[in-house]
Amino acid sequence: MASPKVRLTQPANQGKKITLDTNKIEIYNFQHPIFCFKYLHKDFHLDKCIAEEQVSLINQVIAISKLTWQQLQFANKHGIGSEKIARNAINAGMPEIVTDDVDHFLAFRFHGKAPFVGIRNRFIFHVIYLDRGFTLYKH
Repeated sequence: MASPKVRLTQPANQGKKITLDTNKIEIYNFQHPIFCFKYLHKDFHLDKCIAEEQVSLINQVIAISKLTWQQLQFANKHGIGSEKIARNAINAGMPEIVTDDVDHFLAFRFHGKAPFVGIRNRFIFHVIYLDRGFTLYKH
């Protein structure tokens, strides 16, 4: 059986222009998160964690990195997913990366239910606080 022939009524390089409105389609949700630890707060830093907590953090970052942002949005907040924390709920100073337009943080869990908290910028997650003592915000 011969394949059907397609006849173009206009040259293939002509036609309507298609533009991508990133406000309507969040293309970064289909990316895997990349983690940045540059802005860790001195009072909620990795050096405040015991070795077991450090290993748990690395294991959780590896697990989260295997999913896309879209998959993480539907994951359990006390499992591999996250929850939103209002900016005004944070009981610590803000690093320079947290601009005035940031109204919430994301919290992922890493050791038991201890959260690591930061902000998302496109597909990059900036880890700012490792809240091992549950003192960063009211839980």
